Formats: sequence, structure tokens, C-alpha cells
Amino acid sequence: MTAAQRAQSFGTRLPQFFQLGYTLVQGDVGTLQKTITEFATEQGVLAIRELIDHQIPRCHNDSDYLVTWRTCVRPFFLTLTEPRVARSAILEMHIGTVYNVILGYNATRLQILFKFLDSLATKWIVPLIQGDDGSKSQLLELCTAILAKVIDCNTQALVMDAIPSIVNKLQTCVGDLDSGDRSYWRLQASKHLEYIQRRLAVVQGIASERQIVTQVPEYATFILRRDLPGSLSAQGPRHDNDSEDITKIRILPTMEEIMATRSDYRPFSDPSQLHLPGIQGLIDRHFRLLRDDMVGQLKECIRDQLQLLEDPGSEAVVKQQNGVRTYSYNIVDIVDVTCTRRCGLEFHLKIEQPLSTSLLTNEAREDWWSLSKRLEIGALVCLLEKGTAIFCVVSDSTIRPGLVHKASKLQDGGPSEGKEKLTLFSNKSFAYVNLCLAEPNETDLQIMLRAYQSNNTQRSLVEFPGVLLPSFKPTLVALQQIYKKLDLPFTDLLAPTLDSPTEAIIPPPLYATKPGFTFNLKCLMTDGSDLMYSPQDQPNPEELRNRSSLDEGQASALLNALHRSLALIQGPPGTGKSYTGEAIIKVLLANKERAKLGPIICVCYTNHALDQLLEHLWRGDVKQIIRIGSRSKSTLLENLNLHTVGKDIERTKAEKSTGWQHSTKLTVVEGQMKVCLERFRSITSAKAIKDFIKERSMQFHNAIFGMAEDGWTTVTRKDEQGQLNSWISAGPLSEDPPRDIDELKHQLPDTLSQKERIFIGEAWIQEMISDLVDDFVTLHDDYEDAKEKHGSVLREVNLRVLQEADIIGITTTGLARNLELLRKLDTKIMLCEEAGEVLESHILTALLPSVEHAILIGDHLQLRPQVTNYELSVANPLGEQYSLDVSLFERLVQPARPTDLRLPFNMLEIQRRMHPSVAELIRKTIYSSLKDSDNVKAYPEVVGMRKRLFWFDHDKPEARSDLNNPTSTSRTNDFEVEMVCAFLSHLVRQGVYQREDIAVLTPYLGQMHKLRKRLQSSFEITVNDRDLEDLDKEGLTLGPEIHKQALGKCLRLATVDNFQGEEASVVVISLVRSNPERQCGFLKTTNRINVLLSRAKHGMYIFGNSNTYGEVGMWSELITMLKANGNFGTSLPLQCPRHKNTSIEICELEDFVRLSPEAGCNLQCSQRLDCGHVCRSKCHSALLHKAVKCLEPCQRLKKECGHQCPKCCGEPCEDKCSKVLKRQKLVLPCGHTLTSPQCWQVQTPDEVKCSTLVEKTVPGCNHIVKAPCHEDIAIDGYSCHALCQHLLPCGHPCREECKTCRIRSDGEVVKEDHQPCTSICGRNYSTCKHSCSQRCHPKQACIPCDRPCDVQCSHSKCAKTCSEPCVPCAMETCSSACPHSKCTMPCAAPCDWIPCSLRCAQCLPCGHQCPSLCGEPCPDSKYCQVCASEKIKATIVDMLELREYREIDLDTEPCVFPDCGHVMTISSMDGQLGMPDHYQIFDNGSIIGIKSSPKPLSENIIKGCPHCRGSLRNISRYGRIVRQALLDESTKRFISWSHAQSVAFERRLIEEQESLDRSETDKHSLATIVKEGNLHIKGNPIDQLLAIHEWLGFDRYKPIIQLYYIMYEHFFRVRVDEQPYQRVYDLVQHARRFGKAADDFKLDESKIQIQGQLLASTLLFRCYLVVLGDFLKLRREAKEHYTMSTRVHIDMTMALEDCQEIITMAQEKKYVRQETEGHIFFIKLAAMIRQLQPSLWNGHDASKEIDALAIRAEMHISAAEALITEYPSTSYLRAELEGAKTMLHDGVFYTDVSVDEKHAVWQAMAQELLGTGHWYTCARGHPFTVAHCGLPMEEAKCPECGAPVGGTEHVLAEGVRHDEVMDALGAATDGFSLI
Repeated sequence: MTAAQRAQSFGTRLPQFFQLGYTLVQGDVGTLQKTITEFATEQGVLAIRELIDHQIPRCHNDSDYLVTWRTCVRPFFLTLTEPRVARSAILEMHIGTVYNVILGYNATRLQILFKFLDSLATKWIVPLIQGDDGSKSQLLELCTAILAKVIDCNTQALVMDAIPSIVNKLQTCVGDLDSGDRSYWRLQASKHLEYIQRRLAVVQGIASERQIVTQVPEYATFILRRDLPGSLSAQGPRHDNDSEDITKIRILPTMEEIMATRSDYRPFSDPSQLHLPGIQGLIDRHFRLLRDDMVGQLKECIRDQLQLLEDPGSEAVVKQQNGVRTYSYNIVDIVDVTCTRRCGLEFHLKIEQPLSTSLLTNEAREDWWSLSKRLEIGALVCLLEKGTAIFCVVSDSTIRPGLVHKASKLQDGGPSEGKEKLTLFSNKSFAYVNLCLAEPNETDLQIMLRAYQSNNTQRSLVEFPGVLLPSFKPTLVALQQIYKKLDLPFTDLLAPTLDSPTEAIIPPPLYATKPGFTFNLKCLMTDGSDLMYSPQDQPNPEELRNRSSLDEGQASALLNALHRSLALIQGPPGTGKSYTGEAIIKVLLANKERAKLGPIICVCYTNHALDQLLEHLWRGDVKQIIRIGSRSKSTLLENLNLHTVGKDIERTKAEKSTGWQHSTKLTVVEGQMKVCLERFRSITSAKAIKDFIKERSMQFHNAIFGMAEDGWTTVTRKDEQGQLNSWISAGPLSEDPPRDIDELKHQLPDTLSQKERIFIGEAWIQEMISDLVDDFVTLHDDYEDAKEKHGSVLREVNLRVLQEADIIGITTTGLARNLELLRKLDTKIMLCEEAGEVLESHILTALLPSVEHAILIGDHLQLRPQVTNYELSVANPLGEQYSLDVSLFERLVQPARPTDLRLPFNMLEIQRRMHPSVAELIRKTIYSSLKDSDNVKAYPEVVGMRKRLFWFDHDKPEARSDLNNPTSTSRTNDFEVEMVCAFLSHLVRQGVYQREDIAVLTPYLGQMHKLRKRLQSSFEITVNDRDLEDLDKEGLTLGPEIHKQALGKCLRLATVDNFQGEEASVVVISLVRSNPERQCGFLKTTNRINVLLSRAKHGMYIFGNSNTYGEVGMWSELITMLKANGNFGTSLPLQCPRHKNTSIEICELEDFVRLSPEAGCNLQCSQRLDCGHVCRSKCHSALLHKAVKCLEPCQRLKKECGHQCPKCCGEPCEDKCSKVLKRQKLVLPCGHTLTSPQCWQVQTPDEVKCSTLVEKTVPGCNHIVKAPCHEDIAIDGYSCHALCQHLLPCGHPCREECKTCRIRSDGEVVKEDHQPCTSICGRNYSTCKHSCSQRCHPKQACIPCDRPCDVQCSHSKCAKTCSEPCVPCAMETCSSACPHSKCTMPCAAPCDWIPCSLRCAQCLPCGHQCPSLCGEPCPDSKYCQVCASEKIKATIVDMLELREYREIDLDTEPCVFPDCGHVMTISSMDGQLGMPDHYQIFDNGSIIGIKSSPKPLSENIIKGCPHCRGSLRNISRYGRIVRQALLDESTKRFISWSHAQSVAFERRLIEEQESLDRSETDKHSLATIVKEGNLHIKGNPIDQLLAIHEWLGFDRYKPIIQLYYIMYEHFFRVRVDEQPYQRVYDLVQHARRFGKAADDFKLDESKIQIQGQLLASTLLFRCYLVVLGDFLKLRREAKEHYTMSTRVHIDMTMALEDCQEIITMAQEKKYVRQETEGHIFFIKLAAMIRQLQPSLWNGHDASKEIDALAIRAEMHISAAEALITEYPSTSYLRAELEGAKTMLHDGVFYTDVSVDEKHAVWQAMAQELLGTGHWYTCARGHPFTVAHCGLPMEEAKCPECGAPVGGTEHVLAEGVRHDEVMDALGAATDGFSLI
């Protein structure tokens, strides 16, 4: 020992270390875990080394040996063998470290240790050994346990030379013990040594080149030479998956195995013919046969499908040759690959829907998928393409019918709204299925990933229906593990040597061999007394039978089960197997603590059987139950599931720490896999190619994507894809084939032909795919490793839960799946129910290493285990040599060969289920010793039947297969369906049988499906579960609760195989098969017939064709027996319960209706009803008799009046006489008269409620309502149905009923709550005559008017909506003209003619002169002053003097005739329209000149027809006024529309900014910003935005740039050139240039609205700043993660000029808000330039320019602050100004106001120009609107410039005017039209 080692040595503290460790591991779990972890640390390893290397060699005398053993070695060994330590999952790695230290290099340290122990064993004698030291057998048990664990933890120890000698010495020590010593410790030591020797034998057998010699049995047989597996074959291995070692065989076949032509090796059931002896041969046999059964036949199917892919024409041959059922689907695409923690790695496939679903509706297609059971979760499928086959399973995330919600949760994100749900059934053409690799390995993973990238390959998906990978893979994997470990108990009984005796004496369980141990059977005693039983004694069942409820056979079976370590109990049908099993469990649990049994594992083959067993135990007061597995359908056991219980268990500190570490690792790996998959999805993009060749070949990179010059990268308008396409297209065309890829890589890029460029591009993609595949495979390995380690923590917690349980329930498959967890469980007892139905391989996996007591309960004469391949079944003469479906139970109690070992077993012989006549069927054929219990002899007859046992014989054929029916592979018989359903209806209507009493059995699923549908469509009357007898005893006279329900709910329906272990009072059997070939299918085996015939208690009825089934031996015997007893025939004998002698023979379906219409007979019932009348119905059961309602007239008279009751006898009499007293009148107390009252009303008039309607006032709401006279509307409970009519805040009356709005109390309204207004809004639009037609929306702006604009002229009509500004008519001529004058202006301009005031000279059709004006359209002849009707002549046409039409002198004063039909003189109409304001008029009323145009937004009001406000647009005389109004209206619409558009754009810009702020940029995206070279950005803002977008390389700015383009288009639509006044002005100037216009149209600058253009400009600039600021922010973030060498040059010259232009324009038009924004924009630009001056400005004097820019920015700050101070309307910009100042002064990179603040500003902006209300203009000419209430009520200012707007009390401020013209144009002018 070195000095350093001596310094670290424990010395005298060494004993304390080991003793303290042993003390601590006996504490809580957390302390235990921490202690063992310390043993595996450097300090713990040092202690172990010091003990073995130094302390033990220093032992020289007996005292040293004993002291070292007592103080160090024994505490150390006890620590390691503590059960919680030895079986811990989380400590497995640490325990392994400790045992490896004990082993040492080449077992040197182990030799030292066991040499010490060997010497110690020789010294183990008194007086050296004291009582506390224990016996020598205890010493040896501890030593052998340590050695066994050393070998377990390091298999290399098996090949070390020192191990055999250590084992031999231990074997000698154990052998030297007293030969009579059968103590527990000696047996345990022997058990450990046997295990070690088995492991050594395997290694020695592999090491030696042994020749396989066929073992010669002791009976005569002819042995053929066999082709052995793997290298043992004379011809060598068959393929790459053929090995003599099953641990090297993959569960699923490899591609080479699929294509192999040699048959696989199938081991025989004869152990003498196996290539391996003993237990290894047994495990090898079951592994190979089980694997062959599940996947053997699949290989041929896959081979055929691959042939079909190669040669589609071979489909017919494939279908003929292949007898295995498969479904094939064409794969359209592998749409995605995902990885989630719940489902793991998944491949999402899009496949074609099966042809059977092509014509189905959506609902029918969903039903089809549900019924067909295709692509079930866990189903095994195979993905095929040419030369490749990959096995997968259907993932849990696949959405099947009925599982949409659950599986959607499993899919990433789930199905979003508006997105197609990727299900199996929702799409008519395609189905979507998600797959996981069945056996994830590197090869399969690579193939699938490459397939994901090459979807142009023809692929198919083959499904093997019924083959579920989870049902067999865990068992096969478990057999491989057992083959390695060879730690199977009972090996001497399971696989005895050939020279073993055929009879064996089974020893007691090992735990029962402890001295003095006895079982106390008190829990079974009826008197509660003790009954002790020692397993060492021979059982005596007599006493147990007398003192318990067990019969003799059950008592004997129970005692033998306790007496034998491997107990077998056969229970024929009805003999109480389950009851006996529960009794055994209760005894074991009662003695659990004394025997230290640990939990008892109860194993069943099916989930249904397991649920039944655990429910019985729970109801028998066994509460500590844990069920493993998620497929339980029992609600009682929901909270006993391991997963549920384990979630609530507190984790220890070590578990939390380890779990967090592994979970973190798992999360990291999952993230890396998702990134890798994202790269997969974009691997063919030009950007991916660019990045790839940049690393591999810079020469090609520069040639395709451009070369960086002087560190700067040129930004072009083409993206990477465009550059790549251009390079490929630029290649010269050539007919020569491309050169080799390696040669092309070294050529100049420009010398490659177009073909070669495409070729090298594809090669780059393939290289990228290869790299990514390799990366992903590595990540997947890391993922699986992390997942396994993370699962170990969960297993540790589950192990603690299981260890505290009394009962652990699990299926055989579930046990194999959880084998790693259960192998660490300290359980000594395994009990298996229905063991005769379980494959031997499943039982082998259930025999855990710790099991010392196995109890198998079953019946090998009932159902055998199910196998897929009939060639391996014992029922097949050729399959008898394999006998895979012979259970372990059957093999042990009924061996196939006389030399095989036969184990003793107990048979239960007293059946308590079947009536003796039913039991006789199986007694005479199968169970000759079966006895009947007394209770079955007293069973009642089947009600409604003449016989309790009958075969109804028929010859109706079974149905043929239907390809469109998903159940077509099964068999059906329609005749039996109808007959059975009718018969069941007859039984149910007897009213005796409940749901549990009747069972319908059939061997086929197809028949069961048809029966279920037929039964659910039939309804019968049934009695509720209430006990009628108890009601009678209690003296209750209430009748039974009778109701109708579906017939299918009155009974149970099942297949034969699923009804084993069940029973029913009456069993009805549909055999189905009926064919001339006499093929009876499933029911030809004795086992299945046995189950079928042994389910009935009282009676059984069989429907079937005896000719079909008579060919089978057992059926033939049964038919003979039935015929002999008269229980067979072609007519079914029914019996009427009342007329038992009436013959009822049913031959056909119609006979039920004809002979037994109501479940009785055809006679009349004739029994007396409760009322005394005779029942007139057909004979029926007592149940239906109680439901009969007597229809005779009621004979009872009313006592008060003597009138007869008008109802039927079966109905209750009415309380009051309803006889109508015709022609009588009754005066009510209220004074109203009632005509023809009823009798009771005359007797008690005070009780009559007067129904005469009268008006009443409702107190509180004061509504006047009409109500019946008797109704008191003053009470609080009265509901007022009058309309509320309360005026709501919106101004509309409430339209709800009063009762919904008000709560009244004591005549007053105490609560009022009105619903939202449902009236039509009705607010008038400010830009047209229409009003808002939407539902009332208070506090919200009306949506723009969407009705068609009705503005028109003689040339055209406006095609826009009302809310959009009209485009002025561009025609050069105006329609206003007469013979004396005409208008010379364009159509859209105000007329320049002097309207003619003369009478029209033309004549009407009547011949009289036109009464209208010259130049106006002539009116209809009916308006002729001569010919008109008196009504028209009497019309008032002069509004001043009120003269009639007949009084007018038309020659001096013609009339005007608008379209509305009214008539007015020109003087009246001129006065109404204000003609003097527009024209110079002479005293006689004639027009002599034109005045200047009125100012826009003036106070003049344009009026319509004085009578109806109709339009005057057809009158040319008023063309100047009309056209001026149209221009004003268009201007107003332009203002409203442009403002609304700006508000919408502002909102979208805020949303885009919010989206940029929310988006998280990963490091990969940031890395794209850090590129080699420099970026030069110049030009206008949009060019700069595009350059930034292209440089960034991903679509971060794509949405906001698209918005910029839209706003840019809007900018051109709101320019000055597009405004109505400007366009009309241009039209006039154009006409004047060509001499077509005489007058001039002067453009008033106040008429041009500049606000829309300003808003558009600021929006564009703000959008530019948002992108620029975000880009600079990303660069700052990139600097935090990467070294930034990139220089960016942004030329902002044009941006500064645009900013100054906004400021200047806003100043001129007094738009202070836009002016302020312009100042802020300038400040922000200056701040950005100043902060980034090294890269933004070049040249020797850059600093001077920047300083000058900073000075200008300070001036803009001062200007902005002054505006904000002077104009409160700009105050919302203060926060943004402060942020800009901070940027400029403090160097903050980029600041902006929050999105919330911008939302608030946007809301205010949206309210400035509403689409409704009144128009006003401020003193500076800015237009605005005010709501409909009228003038401004509160002190306010112009929203633009801040000028005063209004005071209080609706008073306008000085200079503000109401724009009545604008208001009138929208409401009164009706959109003038010029004709």
C-alpha cells in the first residue's frame, strides 16, 4: 500500500463503515438509495478494496476470521442482499459497480474473498460459533447469493477459470451439510448453485465444439435427419436471421429471411428430438414455434406483395397461392415525420381509401372503418417498396372512429380549426395512418428517412389483420432474456432429463420449509376457529370439508396446492375453479406475514378474466390490489391501476434528481431531433444547397450564388432558388451523358453542361440526406437511451407500489411487457387461472426467478390456447409433432408420450351449474366422473318451453361472403338470425328472466354482429329490477314498473371463445354452418364443443343443421343422445304457461306470430283482470297480463250527481264529473256568464276560474294587458308578456317581453335588467341617403355602406358602393341644353349655361303644347293642363300663392315635373332650391347671369321635392346646383373612405409589429444574420426592405412587406390628383385647351383634402421604421451569441428626404399631428445613423455629417415639443418623442412605444371620422363628424389642429360651421343623377 493509499485508508474505521451501511439500508427508501450510491463512489470502492485486498489477508487465526466476518463481511453481504437493494431499478448501475469491484481483475479479488469464506465454513463449529451467527446453511446461502449476483452483473465472470473452482468448493460445502438437513437455507443455497451451474453449462457448451447427437428415447421410434438451425445446419445458415442461439434472432423477419427459400427450423414437441437439452431446449422450442406462428406465414405474403410491385400482372397468381388474409393499401405519400415523448418517432402516411369505401357516405365510411377493425392501434403492418420491407405498427396517434378527441391530443398541436383532420375515415379518397417502427434499428430507420425524401417511388402498405405486435413481441423478448439468464424455477419439473422417472413427487414451496412453519386456515372456517396445516404432512381434506364451505374435491385441491410447490388443479365446467382459487389466495394472504411471501401475482390470459378475478377478490375483502395494464374495462378497478396509484407516490431525493437529469437529457435530444427533422423538410431547397456547397465547394458556391468582394455581398432581387435555376439554365445543352460525379466536382462550374449541373445538384442533395440520416440515427440512439434511463426512475417508484400490494393482477402479455420490472419484485407465489387456455411460452415468462410456489388452475379439456398457424396445432395431424397449442397445464397432466413426466393434479368433480340433463351431454362424452350437486337437480323448468333441452334442426344454407362487408371473412346464417331473435322475444316476454339469465352464443363474429343489429331493432316490455315478491309481502298494491327497451339489452350476446368461464340460466346457440360440404369449421374440436355445451344452467336450445355437424364424432354422439330423449326435431316445442296442454310447434318464423302471438298460445286469456272483467287478449305471460288495460266502459257512478264515469275500466276515474250540461248558463261570482258548463262547475261555481279576457294594468311596469278574469296580475309571480318598450341607451325601445327585463315585488319593480338591443341600428350614413341595416351596435362605428351607389348621368352609372368616392364622369359634353342655350362644360363640372325660362314649344301626344320648360323632358300626357284629370288639375303647384294647376298660366310660368310625380311652378321650385344664390335673376324671374360657385362646406341646404323630398336629378335647369352637390358629396366620401382605410392599415401595422415582438428567434435563425462579407443597402425604402428580407434568408418580414405594398397602392389612390375636385378641374382645363369649354372652373385649394395622402405617407414611413428597427435588434441579439464580423451599410438619404416632405406638407395644411410624426421620424433616423456610424456612413468626413445631422435632429425635437405643448391633440405622441430622444441622446439601440399604447391611439383615431353623424369644419377647414345627437355638447377641439370646436349646450365655437351641404347630400339629394 502506498503512502497516499495509507492516508486514505479506513483502518480501524472499516467495520464502522460496513455496519453503518447495513443499518442505514434498513431505513426509509431515500436513505437506502443514498447509502448504496455512496458504496459505488470512490470512498465506498476504497473500503471494499481495503476489506478484500488488505483486511482479509491479515486474518491468521480463527478469531481474526470470525471478527472480520461479523464486523465487516457479514454486514456488507446483508447490505447487498437486502431485498429493496437487490431489486432496485434506479440502483442497478451502482450495484453493478460494487459487484464488479468484488470480482476484481480476472476474479483475483473474488478468489481472495471466497477463499476466506471457504476457510470460514470449515471453522463453523461450536464453540467458535455463537447463536447470533446463525447456522452454517445460512452462511452458505448468503455466500451463494453473492456469487450468483456477481455472475449476473458481469457475464464475463462465467469464462474466468477461477469461477468453476469456487463453485465446486461451495457445492462441496453444501453437500457436506447433514444429509437430513432440508432446511430453508440449504435449499436456497442449492437453488443459487443450480442457477450458477446452469449458466456455466451454457458457456462451456458454447466454448466447446460439441457435436449435436440426437437423444435416443426409451420407446421405439424412427428418427429422420433434420436440418438444424444456424451454423448447426449441414448446409449452413438459411439467412442472416438464422442462428442456433435464439438471443441473436430478430423478432421480425429480415429482408434476407423473407426472400429465403429454405424452410425454417421447427423444433418438435418431443424433447429427445431437440438440438439443445433441458431447459434451454424447452425455451428454444417455444421461442421458435411462437415466432413461427406469429410471423412465419407473413413472410410468404410479403414475398408475394414484393413480386406484385415488381410485376403488377402477377396479382391473380398471388391471390390464388396465398391463403393468409392480408389487406394492401397503396401509399400516396409519407407526409411527415415527427417525434413526441408520448408516441416516439412516427411516420405519417397518406394512403388510398379501400375500394369498398369509395361509394359510401361519410357516416357509412366511418362505420365501415369501425366494424372492419382495420389498422387498429398496435396492428402489425409492413411498408414495401421494390427490394425493401420495413415492419411497423399502427401508432396510438392514428385517429380511428370513436377516438378522434383522444388521438388528436396525441398529434402535434392537434387538428386546428379550418384544417382537415387527418383521420382514417374523414376523407373520401385518402386515409391517414401514423406508424412507428416495430423494431427500431439503424437500417430500418435509414430506409424510412430516405423514403420520406423520395416520395416518387411506388410503395404499398400490407396489413396482417389480427396480428398485434404487443401480443407476442414482449413474450418472445422475455423468452430471449430467460434463455440468457436460465433463472427459471422448477426446471427439473418443466424440462426433466430423459432418464427421469415418469412420476414425480413435488416438494413443498421453499418458503414453507422453514422450521415450524404451518398454514392457518382460519379464514376459511365457518366457525372462525383455527385449523393448522403443515405442508410437510400429507393432506387430509375431510376435516377442512366439514368445517368450511368447500366440497371434498375443493378441499383436497386447496391442501395439495399448499403442499406442492407446483400445484395443478383441473376444474371441469361449473365445479368452482374460481371459487377454489379465491380460497387459496385468502389462505396465502392470511399467512403472508409469517411466510414473508411478498405480493401474490395473479396471471390470466385475457383482460376480461383478470378483471373478473380481481373484482371477486375485492368483494371478498382483499383490498391491497394492484392491476397492471391499461385495457381493463372494470370501473371498480379504475383506481387500482398501477399507473394511477404510482402517480401519487412521493419520490425520494435520489429519484427526483435522477429523474430530472434524464428528463432534461430527453428534452434536449427531442429538441435536436425536431431541428433535424425540420432540416429534412427543407433539404431540397436552394438555401440548403447553398449552405452545403459553401462548406464543401466554395468554387461552385461563388459561381451560383455570387462571390463576396472585399467583404461585401451583393444583394440582388433574385432569391437563392432563382439564382440556382439561372445557373442550371445557363448550362450548355449537350446530348452526351453526364461525367462521373467525382470528376464533375473538380471541374470549373461554368464548363458543366445543363445535364451535368442537374446531376451534380441531385448528388449534393443525396450527400445532404446521407449526412442528415447519419445525424438523426445517432440522435435516435441517444433518444432511446435517455428514454430508457428516464423510465428506470418510474420503474423504481412502481416497484415500491407493487412491493406493498397483496395481489398483483396482470395478463400474460402484460407480464412479458413488464418483465424487467417484475423480475426485481420479491414475489414467491404465482397463480394462473384458466391455465389450460394459456400458451406454455406465456406461463414460462410468468415464472419469475423469485417464484417458489406456482399454482395453475384450468381445464385442458376446454378451450386450448389459440394459435394462428394451423400447421402448428395439435388438432392438425401434421401439426401434432409441434403441438404449440398444448398448454403447459395439459402437457404436465396429460403428457403426449408414455416416457414424459406426468405431474400429480387435483380434479374438481362436483358441478353446481348445469341441470343433470344438460350435464349429461359432457358427462357421457368427456367427464365420466362428473357429479351433480343437489342444488342443480331442483332447477325449475324453462318458462314458456315444453323441454329444457332441444336441438332445432334445419337445412337453410349459410350466407356467402360479401366483399363490401367488413365482417365478410366470418360466417352468417340469416335464417338462424331471424329464428333465434323470435325465440328470444318469446323467452323475454315470459317476464321471468333478467339480462344475466339469457345468453346467446355463436362461434362466429359475423353472426354475432347480425344478431346484435337485429336484437337492437326489436323492443319488448320488461319489468324493472324491483322484486315483485317483496312488494307483495310488504302489502304494497303498486303494480310493477313496466317499460319498453331494446331486446338486445335483455340478454347477453357473445362468441363461444369469449364465454368460457361464464354461465347463464338459459343458453341459446346459433351454430351457423349449413352447407352441402358438411364443413362445421371451429366447432369440430372437442374442447370448443365442451365449452359450448357447458354454459347453461336451466336449459339450452341449439339451432343448427345436424347433417353439417353430424360428421364430427362428438357431435354425432350428442345428436344420438338428443334424439333418444326426444330433444331433437325440426319443430321447436313451446309451451303456454296457462294452457300447458296446448300444442305449439314452431317450424317457420311466421309460426311465432301465428301460434304464440303474445308469448302464450292462440287461445283467449280468459283470466280475470283486477277490475273483475275477463281479459280479451290472446293468452300471454303474467307480466303482460299485468300490463293489460281493460277497455270495457267504466260502470261506476258519481256519488254527487249520479252521472256515469266516461272513461274505460282500466283507467282511473276522474275526480270531478266532466259531464257537459248543454244549453245551461252559469253566472260566475265575477259576473261573467259561462255557457254549457260541466257538471262539477255547477256544483262548485266558486272553484271555476273565469277565462274571459279583460284589460288590466300590471302594477310596477304599468303595462295594459289582456288577461283571463280569474288571473291576479298583481302577484309577484305574474309574468307580464307586454313588450318592454323601455328606451335603451342606444335610443331604441327594448323589444323583449317585460317579464324578461323586470322583477316585480309588492307591485314595484325591484330589479331591471335589459338584454342587448336587437333592433336595426338605423343610423343615417353621412355620405349617402341610406342608414345602417346591422343589428344595433352602441359605442361601435357602423360598417361602411355596402349598397350600390346610385349616382348616374346620361352617359354612365357609378359601379362602386355608397361608401367609396365616385369617379367623376369623364365625358366632355353635358346633357343640359335647349334651342336657346346649352352648357359647354364637361359632364362632371357645374353647368355654365343660363337655364331657359320659356315654355317648351313641343306638343304632347294628345296634341296640346307641353306644360314644361324649354330644354326639359316632356312629361306624360296625363299632365296636359287641358286633358288632365280633375285630380291633377286641382293639385296645388304654386307654394307661395297656393294656386292650383288649372289656374297657372303656363306661357308665363311653366311648371316643373320631377320623377316623383309632383308638379310645381318654376318660381316655387327656384325658391326652394335657392336659385338666386347661384344665378343673377331679373325682376320678372328670368335668369340673366351666373354667380360664382359657393364655397364647399357652406351652409346652403340642397332640398328635394317640397312634397316628398324626392330627387330632382332629371331637371336640367338645376344642373349647376346638382353637379356642385355631387362634387361635395364625392369629397365627403373620399374623406370618410380614406380615413377608414388608414385606420384599417394602422391596425394591421400594429398587429404585424406585435407579431414581430412575440416571435422568438432561435440560434439557427440568428446564425443566418452572421454571414461572411458585408451588406450594402441603398435606394428607396421598399428596395431597402427587400434587401433586408433577402439577406435574412427566412420569411420573418414577408407579411409586413406585403402590407407595405398594399399601403403603397393606397398611397397612389389618395393623392391630390385622384381627388374629385382636382379631376374635374383637369377635365375642364383639358376642354378649354381644345376650345370646348367657354367658362372656367376655378380650383379652390380649400376643396382639396390632403389628410389621406399624409396618413398614407406616415403609415409607409412607420412600416419602414418597424422593419429597420427589428432588423437592428436581431443584429444586436446575434452579437450576444456569435462573433459579428459583418458590416452593414444603409443609405438613409432618401428616407430623410421623404421625412422632410411629410413635415413640409403637414405644415402647409396645418395638420399638426402628421407634422409632429414627421419630426419624430427624422429624430429616429438620425439616432440610428449616429449609433451605427462606422457602418452606415463612409468617407473621411463622416463624423462631421453625423454631427450636423444631430444638430438638425435637435431642431426637430424642439419643433415637436412645441407642437405637443401647443396642441393637445398631439399629446399621444409624447411617449414616442421621449423614446426617440433617448435613442438620440443615450445611445439606446431602438425604442418604440408599446403595442398596447398603439392600440389605444388606434381606437381614438377610428372614432374621429365615423360613417354616421353630422359634418363640421373647423376654422382651418379640417372636416370632422359628430354623433347624431346634434352639435358638440362638451368642450372639444379639432382632432387635427386643436382649434376650438364646440362649447356647452350645443353651441359652436367661433369659426366652426355645420356643413349642412354635406349632411343634406347624403340624406336628401338621393345621389343626384344628370340626364
